[in-house]
Amino acid sequence: MYDVALVHYGEIGTKGANRPIFENVLVENIKWALKNKTNDVLRLRGRILAKLEPDVDSEEIKQALGKVFGIAWFALAYESEQDINIMVKDILKRLTEHGIKAKSFMVQTKRADKSFPYTSLEVNKIIGARILENTGMSVNLENPDVTVFIELANGKAYLYFEKVKGLGGLPVGVSGRVLSLLSGGLDSPVAAWLMMKRGCHVDFLHLHALRDAQEVRGSKVFEIFRYLSSFCKDSKLFVAPFYKFLERALNVPTKLELVLFRKFMLKLAEALAKREGYLGIVTGDSIGQVASQTLRNIWSAQRGVDLPVYRPLLTYDKEEIIRLAKHIGTYELSLKEYKDCCSIITRHPETSSKPEIVQEIWDKVGLENAVMETLNLIESLE
Repeated sequence: MYDVALVHYGEIGTKGANRPIFENVLVENIKWALKNKTNDVLRLRGRILAKLEPDVDSEEIKQALGKVFGIAWFALAYESEQDINIMVKDILKRLTEHGIKAKSFMVQTKRADKSFPYTSLEVNKIIGARILENTGMSVNLENPDVTVFIELANGKAYLYFEKVKGLGGLPVGVSGRVLSLLSGGLDSPVAAWLMMKRGCHVDFLHLHALRDAQEVRGSKVFEIFRYLSSFCKDSKLFVAPFYKFLERALNVPTKLELVLFRKFMLKLAEALAKREGYLGIVTGDSIGQVASQTLRNIWSAQRGVDLPVYRPLLTYDKEEIIRLAKHIGTYELSLKEYKDCCSIITRHPETSSKPEIVQEIWDKVGLENAVMETLNLIESLE
């Protein structure tokens, strides 16, 4: 069984005086992800070390760390002593335990402890020669069958044979809190995930056409939320009915109903965001993908919204979004059946609305009042 998980970051390493802040948040996120699988997580120079509990499942560790933003790559490693003879003995033992029957190998050493008497290159040569003596393998520095990785840090030697690519980005939480509009479609979950990758803590707001908020728990929307919350500690889902909009919008021009509804969603999100202290709103908009997402309709819907509206998918086409959804793991969930509010609204909306006319109708039918009434009906599901 592995002794530790060695975590290396990328972008965090470019930070200046505030780098410890990013590292500390990453440490806390790793602790949360590993839960009862670790007994300590330490900040070391240029890396983070998670000491693993005995007998933990390595695949569970990989899955958990694979959902932590801010990790460039990680390795499950064995702890050894900073002694050449002991390292060689442990490497040979672990090669046997893993059943590695490679014909060629190379040794790659990182020496964070500069007090160790040998340089990284010298360690490579000495240990490489000893492995050569004790196995039938040959050295191949270009394309080896197995690489023996050694990291000298924290007064110990850490040995491993595999690097696992992480999600990259920034640790969730370092960039502040945002509120993401969440539908049952493909786009909004991907947009929220991308905001998490840039260090945002993301909570969600979903408008539903169900009988009550508890019905949302049995829908795919809650499944999507639960999955996305596995990337973001303490994420919340706010749910609100949309019937207050329908009551006010009965006599609005049919072609403007959808853009008015999108304005309603943004204004409701803004009201909730201001109440809860979020730094902006997130949507899954992609220019021209559907009729409601033309530039003019985006403008009409956003007019009068004071908070920033973040649209990470603005320039993505549908195929790119589908590929991302599959990569993230939300694609199959998004394909499940669900009656979104937008599907109840007219299917033939205006594609080139005028913001001033939309605002005029908004004011005339009292949709601002509908926003305030709906704000009081919002419930939180965690």
